[in-house]
This record gives sequence, C-alpha cells and structure tokens, in this order.
Amino acid sequence: MKYLKTIGNIMLSLIIVLTILFIKTNGKKLEFNPGPEFEYEALIDVKNGQYDKHREYIILNDGIKIAVTYFIPKEEGGKFPSILAYSPYTTSLVVPEMPWYKRLASKYYIGKWGPVYEKMSMKMINTLTSNGYAIVFTDMRGTGSSTGYSGPFDPKFIDDAEEILAWIASQPWSNEKIGMTGQSYQGWSQFAAASTQSPYLKCIAPEMIFYNFYEEALRPGGIYAQEWTTEYSKGSVELNNRNLWNTSFDIPSYPSEPVIDEDGDGDLYDEVPILIENDLDGYSGNLSYADGNDRPASPYVALTREHEKNLWPRDIAVVSNYIDDTLNFYGRNVTFADNSIDYLINKLKETQIPVLLTGGFFDGFSRGIIQSFVNLQETNPVYLFMAPRFHLPGEIPAQYHKLFNYKYSYGDQLLSMQMQFFDKYLKDKDNDIDDKPPSKIYTAFEGWKYYDTWPPAESKTVKYHFGAKNTLVNEPSEDAIYSYKVDFTHSSSYNVLKTNPQLMVKYNDSTMIRNEHDKKCMVFDSEVLTEEVLLTGDPIANLSISSNQTNADVYVYLSDVDENGVVYYVTEGKLRAGWHKLFDNNLSINGLYDVKPEFPWHSYRRNDYDSVPFADDAVVNLRFVLKPHAWKFQKGHKIRLSIAGADHINYEFNPEISPDNTLESCSPTTLNIHTGKTYQSYVELPVLK
Repeated sequence: MKYLKTIGNIMLSLIIVLTILFIKTNGKKLEFNPGPEFEYEALIDVKNGQYDKHREYIILNDGIKIAVTYFIPKEEGGKFPSILAYSPYTTSLVVPEMPWYKRLASKYYIGKWGPVYEKMSMKMINTLTSNGYAIVFTDMRGTGSSTGYSGPFDPKFIDDAEEILAWIASQPWSNEKIGMTGQSYQGWSQFAAASTQSPYLKCIAPEMIFYNFYEEALRPGGIYAQEWTTEYSKGSVELNNRNLWNTSFDIPSYPSEPVIDEDGDGDLYDEVPILIENDLDGYSGNLSYADGNDRPASPYVALTREHEKNLWPRDIAVVSNYIDDTLNFYGRNVTFADNSIDYLINKLKETQIPVLLTGGFFDGFSRGIIQSFVNLQETNPVYLFMAPRFHLPGEIPAQYHKLFNYKYSYGDQLLSMQMQFFDKYLKDKDNDIDDKPPSKIYTAFEGWKYYDTWPPAESKTVKYHFGAKNTLVNEPSEDAIYSYKVDFTHSSSYNVLKTNPQLMVKYNDSTMIRNEHDKKCMVFDSEVLTEEVLLTGDPIANLSISSNQTNADVYVYLSDVDENGVVYYVTEGKLRAGWHKLFDNNLSINGLYDVKPEFPWHSYRRNDYDSVPFADDAVVNLRFVLKPHAWKFQKGHKIRLSIAGADHINYEFNPEISPDNTLESCSPTTLNIHTGKTYQSYVELPVLK
C-alpha cells in the first residue's frame, strides 16, 4: 500500500505540473515591451501555439530535395500571405539526448516541449501566425535535411529560390503573396531570391548582411579576415551542414530535423542516429538508433554524407586573393559578380521591390546594410533600421543598454518594424510606417532619430588633423613625422570572449574598451570637448605614411575618451598599403549603376595591386573609409584616433613582413606618419551641428 501511495503521489504531482504547463502555455497571450515609439497593433493580441506545423520535401527540377517546414494559422480554409526564411544553417533542428526536466523547462519558458525547435524565435513565429501569416522555412541544397551539395553563396541557390517561391505560391493555403526575413546569410538569400524577379515575392527584410562580399566578409581593406572566416566556416557552416551535435563553439550546432519518418512511429527526431556530443566523426562509422533498430538505407544519413562534398567558406577564402578571381564550383566558374549583393541589387532596382534593411553599428556588415539602403533609394520603397547592436546576440548587450540608457526591448522594436512592413506590403494595410523619414537611426547617448538618407543631408565634414604632441586639431600644424614601431601583438579582441565586430560568430557580452589595446598603438587625442560632437556617417582616414618596409598594413580605431579616461571603441577601418591607389567606385559593379555613397574605393583587382608601395622611401597617401556610426561625443570627453600595424589572430600579417604569417617571423616595422602642410594626415568626421 505504501508503494502504491508513493506512486499515486508522484502521478498526482505530475498531473499538477502538466496542468500548470498547459494553462500557462496553451493559447497564452505573449507580452511585448517595444516602448511607445514602436507600439503597433500586431503586437497586441499574440497567442502561443495558434498554428499547425508541416514538414515535407520540395522536389526541384534537377531532382534535389529541399527540406521545408511550414506553419499555417489555425483558420479553416484560409489563404495567407507567407514569410519565407531560406537558410544554410538548418531551419528545424533536434537537440539530442534532451532529458525530461529540460523539456519541461522548455515548455514552461518558451511554450515548446522539444527536442525539435526552429531557428526562428518562438515570439516571431507566434506573432506572425497570430496575425494571419504562414511561415515557411527551407534548407538550401547541401544543407540541413536537403539533399545535394553546394558552395558558399552558390549561384545555384538563386535558381533554387525561384522554384521554391513558385512552390509556395501553388499551395492551397497560399494567397500567392510572399515576403522574406532573416539575418546574415539569410539576408543574402533574400537578395538572391529577389534577383530572380519572381512575381510572387512582394517584399524582403534582410538583416545584418554585406553589400560587397569581398570587401566586407573576406578581405576588409584587402587584408584576409582569417579568424572570422575560419571560425565561421568550422564552427557554423560545416557543423550544421554535417548534422553534428557540437557545443564547443560559441554557436552550438544541432542535427537537422529529418523529413522522412523511417520507422513510421509518428516522430521524426528519432531518425537522427545516436550522436556523441562534440564528436566530429558522427556519420563516418556504424550508426545506432534510440529504438535499437538498424536503418541500413537511411535517407537522412545518405543526404548528410552527401553534404561532405560541400565547398567550405575557409577553403574558398584562402584562394580568393583578388576581387576579380574566378573560383571553381564543381566545374562551374564563379566570380563575385555572380553572388555579391552589389551586383544582385541591380535586379531589385528593376522590379522596385520594397525592402526593409536592418543593421547594427557594431556589426561587421554595418557599412554594407547602409550601402544597400542608399543604392536602392532612388528606385525602391526602402527603409533603414540601425541600432547599436552586434551581429550576435539579437539584442543590445546589457552593458551597452546601461551605457546608452537604451530603453525597452530592441527585439520587440525590430519585430514591430517588421510587422508594420509586412502588413503594408503583403496585406495592403494603411499603417503609419511612412509617416516619418525612412532612415530610423539610434544615436549613442541620444536615442532614435529619423533622416531622409545616409549620411544625413545636414551633416558636415569636420577635419581633425594630427597635430603637435599627438593631438587632433582642426587646422594643419607645422610639418612633422611621427614614427611608430609596430607592435605585432596588438589584437582587437575585447573582453573575456575575445570578441570584435568582425568576429560575427561570437556573442558580444560587454562594452569594447580600448585602454589596454591603445598601449600598443600610436594615439592622437583632441582637446577636451567644450561642446558635443554628433558623429553621423562614415569617417574617412587620410594618412601620409612611409615605412622601413616595402609594404605594410594600417589599422585605425576611432574612440571616445570619457572624463575618467575610459576609452570606448566607436568604429574602425583598415587598409593594406599595396591597395593605396583610388578608383571610380562604379567600377566595382562594372558601371551597372551609380554606386553611393562616394567612398574611397581601392579596386582590389589583381592588376591594380602595388606590392612595394613604400619602395625608395616613398610617402604614400592612404585614404580609406571607416565603418559608419551615429555617436554623440559628449562635452568633457575627447576624440581619439589610434593607429596600429597589425591585428594579431583576427587578420593575417602582411606577407611582405611575415611570409609564413607567424608572429615570430614578423620583420621589425616602423610606420612614419607625415603630417603638417606638405603631407597631411587627418580624419574626416561627418558631424551634425
């Protein structure tokens, strides 16, 4: 009896827990905190779980099977506009070996039992479906649970997108109006899909993505971004494409949810073989399954092994030395003109498709998202939403939240903007998205501001010259030379997690402070500011440099020094001296359109590279743009410009200085910065008065 009583108590407790979970999550109304400026009706009555999930394959014309998951609002016989996410990172995933207590916690906190999850946040899924949108997730060929193989930003993805859009439009639940969403690679895939000029794609909302692939993702300033490219390839793309369970990188990887229920038990997640966490050989040997049954002809295992033929980003990056290089994708010749957004965008200009562009001032692609905005403005309904966020996480880090006195939830603000955009262009709602100028910018220490374009028409360029005693002054001083012995151990890695804006696979956890970094740099400070300086735009560095080496790399960091001497990173730029020559930036896209803004452009084409710019003691002018920002330098602060000759670990060393790219082999290097009236060195800041 005592035994039965114990069992009864356990069962009663379990029933109570499950009842609480059911009441708390089933149809639960979600809460939002966007603040009054972002209040919108689509966020008012959002409930959890008001949809039906489906998973199947789309069969492309060449036989490739594209894994698709779609969520349909629970409305009988309805036809809905659709939101598509087209991804290489696995859209529906399985968390292996998930214990019951974690599943209970998952149900309580996010309203989903697990072990199957979607990459899109549950808040966005519930918001879209509660407002009458279908959601479609697709894995690109060679990724997730799709078959085939592919290369990074493969032009084949463009052709596939056209077929996927047509498939969605043909479904009985579709009203043939499709929008797209997604960040980073999923931002690129939106431009790729829109370049097909499909009649079904009515609008796109890309987030955090480059404009020029070579200049922003691979070789900023013509210097190989080795840490970002390697970590991104190994810790994100490769693990996801190989359906491995790996938590050793900053972004955990989990196997994709299968599409085919091989054992017919109604569950898909158990078709994933038993995996060992962080084992990189997951599909190479004999496999076993949780139910103890063998699957000698498992389609899931077969497609995963097929993905091993993929070309990985790190393999492509090391052979992409010049912007006009031709790459070999399985016998196909591919150039950056085939897949870079600056080229694809011309097709969008022809269709005038509406675009909502979201970026972060601390993101490695901050300039790119703004350039896409500016270059679409003349032809398309286009909106820009910029905040002081990183590539990851999708929120403002807590320390910046406090530093800037950032109010409310950035994630909810972004969702509000997206819902206003989709409602206008997929549902023809007459909302107030056009009541204010299209460029919505968060200025550090100021708050949200609205402008007609970027940089704002009212901004003025202010020069800060390098003056006596390492100062920044508004007029050229007497001729002088500042000599800096390069410290090759300088690294722009910040905080415990060693993050920086270019390392976009790491979650930034705190403010970027340069006090220790600047001890390895040459620094120039302004006088204490007697009035605030409102930076709004893209700073430009203009340096006159000679060196004891024939070539070198130059890194520039703009910072804000507060009353207590704390040096806050604002933005940065870099250039390999071999790329010092300037060219018409319209040549970057072979004259397809007039590229804006008019930034210094360095070609990066093979025949334009100067391998020995400093030969014969030449003084070389290096003029290059820094990443954009909107930042208020407050009264009582100083403006600082720091110069380095290396960014150890994050970027390769200049091969003329370190042929084997090691710290130990770096030749002693001096950068001589010439300033005054004969040779001028300064930084241009776009300032709002």
